[in-house]
Amino acid sequence: MKEKIKNIVTPLYNKVWHSPKGKIRERIKKACDDLPRNQRLMVVTVLLSAFILTAFFVFGNACYRMGAGHARKSIEIEHIRQLDLPTDKAVEYEDAR
Repeated sequence: MKEKIKNIVTPLYNKVWHSPKGKIRERIKKACDDLPRNQRLMVVTVLLSAFILTAFFVFGNACYRMGAGHARKSIEIEHIRQLDLPTDKAVEYEDAR
């Protein structure tokens, strides 16, 4: 049974994931190889800077929201009602035996 499922899934995996991923990888590699060294370095620097700025913005925004109290949810306190406990202890012990 497992072999039958594997025979069905493998071609589907190759068509949907493996082949397109390989084509995209080849296109990106070709585009990067065609760039001069200085331009490639500039592209990497710009992308890294954009990533760092985005990370700082997300982290700073989260810290600001926590400090301003926006991230805090209001909690309503519900007091526990007193339970009715049996007062006759002798009855309780007789039932346990």
